[in-house]
Amino acid sequence: MAEADPQKFLKGYGSDERPLAQVLWAREKFDPDHPVLKDASDFEPEKRKVDFSIYYDPKFAAAEQQAIWRKSWLYACREEDLPNIGDRTPYQVGKDSYFIVRTGEDEFKAFFNSCLHRGTMLCAKQEAGDTIRCPYHGWEWNIDGRLKRIPSHWDFADLNRNNASLPEVKLDRWGGFIFINADPDCAPLDEALSVLKSHFEKFEFKRRYTAGRFRKQVKANWKVTQEAFQEAYHLYATHPEAVPFTGDAQAQYDVWPGENGHVGRNVTPSAQPSMHAPADASAVEAAQMFAQAMVDWHYPGHEYPEFDPDKDLRLQAAEWHRKTIKEFYGRDSKIPDAAMLDSFLYFMFPHAAFWMTEAVPMTYQFTPHPTDPEQAFFEVRLMLPCPEGRETPPPAELVELGPDDSVFENVPPFGFLGFIFDQDMSNMPLIQKGAHAANPEESFTRLGRYQEQLIQHWNNLIVDRVAELDG
Repeated sequence: MAEADPQKFLKGYGSDERPLAQVLWAREKFDPDHPVLKDASDFEPEKRKVDFSIYYDPKFAAAEQQAIWRKSWLYACREEDLPNIGDRTPYQVGKDSYFIVRTGEDEFKAFFNSCLHRGTMLCAKQEAGDTIRCPYHGWEWNIDGRLKRIPSHWDFADLNRNNASLPEVKLDRWGGFIFINADPDCAPLDEALSVLKSHFEKFEFKRRYTAGRFRKQVKANWKVTQEAFQEAYHLYATHPEAVPFTGDAQAQYDVWPGENGHVGRNVTPSAQPSMHAPADASAVEAAQMFAQAMVDWHYPGHEYPEFDPDKDLRLQAAEWHRKTIKEFYGRDSKIPDAAMLDSFLYFMFPHAAFWMTEAVPMTYQFTPHPTDPEQAFFEVRLMLPCPEGRETPPPAELVELGPDDSVFENVPPFGFLGFIFDQDMSNMPLIQKGAHAANPEESFTRLGRYQEQLIQHWNNLIVDRVAELDG
């Protein structure tokens, strides 16, 4: 194994035949000035050892609840989940629970999920109607949170419509997504979104619908679960089937830090072989394997395309994908050719992730378990384009999966990606158990300087904020 120069900061590993992401993007024809191709960050996180205890220590998890989850903008749900006035849904994050209500045609509110009487949870499942009613003693509120009725009100003379409204939490929206923040003094959502607004503008999340959705309980800490997706480095060992047509070593990583928001991304080129693939891996085969995967998942029944080996293969694959989207959905995709192929995966601190690509258009949420720091929940949505000139399908029902349930076997809309998720999830309990098994004198991570920079920065932020709480 060749020794790496510790002083040299290598931003990926590519070749003339298998270029880095930035080299590929320089060939863009459709929209060469799109910000996802032009914007790059020079920020490098401070290199620190991350102690394994942050993945299992109950005291650290309790501090996270205060310092992170109650002080951040959290991706809670989508507007389409609440199509009618009065529709409401609970949102659980660790020990905290909230619920979101559609209060008007284009209005939403979020409340603490606790009755003002004796604390009973007011919304335990998806509900509807013009009255929020406590199941215990029947106290009632209007959907805007104003007190409506207290049975035996004579015994609660100190409570009235002026002082017994449901306490609200901050709510804001972007791209059809609903975010909440329990901190009354929080900065605006726009600051937390950072580059997401400009980078995703032409992706038009507002004109997409949830075509598949699952929430899986995971036998690992929420950070362990999220970190599995913050780097492409694991592809070679965990997803070997993807190596012939996915450029994991050639991926681009960026972190945009801010005073009130942090966004990072990893962008993995597709339709080209990995640097880990055998020397005889063909670029033609890589482009065809990509297209075949898209047909099998997104466009069943469509013929597999054939690409001319003497012409730009990625350009051919991107043009084919753009044309196929038009055929299936009756609308044009406005994103660059690169995003027709490559996996642009953006993370918004602390727990949300959004894919800006027609190849795998999804969103992620990673949230802690209410009582066990060694478990978490991983929620995924498949966000397909709303068809032009046809009625948009209703959002898919949420499929709840236990720790041992297969995504591939139980959530058909995700196709072959269900198998990929199952591979990822198989690692989770091993990572969690291994954190306990480490030599006590070396119980910390050793992170890559470039490929794992999102993990480094996220953990630096979390550890620092918890320390501020303790300090």
